[in-house]
Amino acid sequence: MRILGAGMFAGLSLAVGCQDDPRGGAGTGTGGTGGAGGQGGAGGQGGAGGQGGAGGQGGAGGGLHERRCFSPEDAWEYANQGSTSEGGGGAAGTGGKDRPAEVCPSEFRQPPEFCMHYENGRLEDGQCCYDNFDTGVGGCGRPFLVGGEPRLADVEARADWVLDAAADEPLALDPTTRAALAEAWLADARLEHASIASFARFALDLLALGAPPALIEAAQRALADELQHARDCFTLASRYAGRSLGAGALATGGALDAPTLASAAASAVREGCVGETLAALQAGEQRSRARDPEVRRALDRIAADEAAHAELAWAFVRWAVARGGEPVREAVARAFAEALAVACAARGPERAGVDAVAWRDHGRLTEAERARCHLDAVREVIAPCAQALLSTPPAPPAPPAPLHVASGHSAALGTASSAGALV
Repeated sequence: MRILGAGMFAGLSLAVGCQDDPRGGAGTGTGGTGGAGGQGGAGGQGGAGGQGGAGGQGGAGGGLHERRCFSPEDAWEYANQGSTSEGGGGAAGTGGKDRPAEVCPSEFRQPPEFCMHYENGRLEDGQCCYDNFDTGVGGCGRPFLVGGEPRLADVEARADWVLDAAADEPLALDPTTRAALAEAWLADARLEHASIASFARFALDLLALGAPPALIEAAQRALADELQHARDCFTLASRYAGRSLGAGALATGGALDAPTLASAAASAVREGCVGETLAALQAGEQRSRARDPEVRRALDRIAADEAAHAELAWAFVRWAVARGGEPVREAVARAFAEALAVACAARGPERAGVDAVAWRDHGRLTEAERARCHLDAVREVIAPCAQALLSTPPAPPAPPAPLHVASGHSAALGTASSAGALV
């Protein structure tokens, strides 16, 4: 909001198909209904519909990223909303929406934001259960994407990512709630760790695109912030797990493709303007409900830093549109439409067996609270800012550099000064 100027978007709105009910789906076009379980948004084709089936089951208490079960109806609903296969439409390997009898989808991404990737599905006692799952993209934070797929480091038993002796601290929590808190903070820790790589690549992209030094400096600060966030979250995860946990090696091969201005701006929209704005506002909401002092301290820092990272993304996109003109503006508009539709996707099932009061006290939101937070963020912040940015007339192109310059540096300095004025 400070980047764009409050007066630019006051009273504006962007029709993104979000419903008042956060369980509703996003849609496009005119008319029509949503997927199973809910009405579609303001669209002809309903997006990811409301929560369907009987509702998923939480994983068995105890263990980090070890087992999670859903009703077969929910598992197939999620599998048909976002494919991990190349062909799209349906779970990987299923080829569409047909549901084989007494078979679970082998893998799927679970909405909202398809943040969780579940693999190795099997039917157990009438439930679809998964052993291997990890976090992905969208409102979960700034991901490290390579070839469109999120990369995360494995988790290791190590103490160097932990800031204090958190694992030795006694906590008056029941085992199921404690295990769920460990799992949730560990997922955040892995995402924050991946964000270090994401900002390292972003800084290189800025250099490759000739960005102003102020943007490069802010990207370097953001990288350091994410390192601190990762350590904060690994510390909390270790505290609830009762053992020290940290990040292993992160695969970075193939991550440094040459960027174009349009592709970099579109990525910044998805990962920063949308993802980090959601992350900042969600962290603030978590902080407002938390009662545990260690959690509150971590969330204070995360909320403030993520807001700064979001502002960096908005500033870069504004600079990119001004520099690249209509082709970049079109890429940015498409990226906003796609990212906002995902941000309004159906919420996932609530965790079973978790003490709701303790869950909030230790810095977590229920799925309903998280979905409402994201919906409000889209309507009140992201959509108006996006429309203001896209409605701003492009800056006139810089005049060509004179052919007779006093030194070889004059033209470059003039270009840098013009670029810097846009930030």
